[in-house]
Amino acid sequence: MERMQKAKESGTTFGQSSTYSEPVIFKNDDEASHKTNQMVFDVMKKLAAHDNASEALKKEAAEFKLPAMGENFSQVVPKSLHETYMKGLEIYKAKVGAYRANHTEEETKKHVKDVLHAEWQEAVSGIAKNYYESVATVAGDAAAVKKYYMTQKGREKELKDKTKADIMKEIWAELAKLTDKPMPPLDDEILAELAQEPAIIEGQFNHNWGTADKLYKSEAISPFGEKYLLGIFETMEESEKAFLAWNEEYEKAREQLKVERDQWGKQEQARVDADPDREAFTASIFAEDDED
Repeated sequence: MERMQKAKESGTTFGQSSTYSEPVIFKNDDEASHKTNQMVFDVMKKLAAHDNASEALKKEAAEFKLPAMGENFSQVVPKSLHETYMKGLEIYKAKVGAYRANHTEEETKKHVKDVLHAEWQEAVSGIAKNYYESVATVAGDAAAVKKYYMTQKGREKELKDKTKADIMKEIWAELAKLTDKPMPPLDDEILAELAQEPAIIEGQFNHNWGTADKLYKSEAISPFGEKYLLGIFETMEESEKAFLAWNEEYEKAREQLKVERDQWGKQEQARVDADPDREAFTASIFAEDDED
């Protein structure tokens, strides 16, 4: 988000970087769609050949084989990249349509071949390049953040008796090594406040949100559509275990509710049966029905 904002302020854009992927069915049953697919695949192979290409892109380019024309195919692709491609394709089609409206079919074919096709190739290459560069940049940012949090590992004993004021002084000393100018002195009141807080706060120190490569969200949805976040875990097994534990308690609560409901029903029935006016009241109802 920060990179997008900075790019906007500088008059540029920062490409979509979401790696969420989903299966997409690609049209490949005529010459036009087959050529487009081949062009996109060629661009992907060129990007995969770069030194800074991700391992995922290299693997995808190496394994993918374009089917013969006449055979549509399904491929798992990054959703944001595919959506950007489709927007570009709509613009390309709009340009073809606008040119065709004022020219003959032969002129249109020539213009598409000589001008628009080259523009589309350049657009496809630019879209893919922008996307994969953005993905690599965000991945680098994430790696830098994880590296920062990983500096906590192994320092439990060292930091056990220290306060946040001690940590602040360490940071200030390191900053002085990175600048040509002397650092201003730290504010005594701020240091006094930080001295009241321990350096290690239970539940925050060495938290896996800052160090794990992948985390799993365990979520439960009730029959009424209510969602419950059960926790964030480092492994799928832990996530499943949390759900099973919650579900066990949920089923117990449902059974208990059923027992309480049955008991309430029996109590109400007993109360009605014990009512001395019950039979007279029932008879009066039937009598009114007979009169009608």
